[in-house]
Amino acid sequence: MLISISAYSQIYNTQVEAKIELESKNNLIEITGFAFNKTEIDQSLRYVLSVIKSNSKNSNNSNNKQTGRIVLGSIEKKELSKTVIGVNEKNRIIILLLIYNDEDKLLGKDRIVINENESDRNQPIIINKNKENTNGDDASNKATDGVVIRGIVLDETKTKSGRDFYKLFYSLYLGSNINGRKIVAVKEILVMANTTGIEIKVGDEIVYSFIAKPGADYLKNQSNIAIRNVYLHFQKLRQNNNNKIKLY
Repeated sequence: MLISISAYSQIYNTQVEAKIELESKNNLIEITGFAFNKTEIDQSLRYVLSVIKSNSKNSNNSNNKQTGRIVLGSIEKKELSKTVIGVNEKNRIIILLLIYNDEDKLLGKDRIVINENESDRNQPIIINKNKENTNGDDASNKATDGVVIRGIVLDETKTKSGRDFYKLFYSLYLGSNINGRKIVAVKEILVMANTTGIEIKVGDEIVYSFIAKPGADYLKNQSNIAIRNVYLHFQKLRQNNNNKIKLY
């Protein structure tokens, strides 16, 4: 089974990113569509997830579509739709996810082809979806052999509330595809008496802090705020690096 992944990031996916994820289970493939709002404002969106099957030996074709609407908060990623398909060697399958705004402008687009043919091979292929640096860090964290260390989030918490926050934050960090070159640290510090605080640092800079206390809703809210600040910080670093490059 051959899988081709087409890249649209240069034209689309700048404000809202569309992403298709596949999970193989025996002779079945589970397809999940996601949307990630990269902006600082809420986005009201419409999505279409299409699974188009064609058989090269006959004229049998099918097109299954799942559509819906969703509101995404700033720097928020959500699952849109999920479906399961069977795969055999005869069927060519195109999986296409399109995301539109309220004005029906196409913002996000992702496409995967299973059992590709010659025409599919003319499409651009992404060997590694994380190859392009969208986080804008400098190369100061490169090892001497040129390998870039990415996506490290340190757990420096001490209490149960701190550890619970770290788990929520790290899950959001992975889900948001930040994968930054600078190390992110979640550090718990003593504020006063028996009260502790949480600091989130990117490199040496504190991007967010709050008083640590128990409560699932409280910690979830704090993790959402923290991940937004981390994401925006990496975007700021990227913009600053781009501006430096233009000066030369």
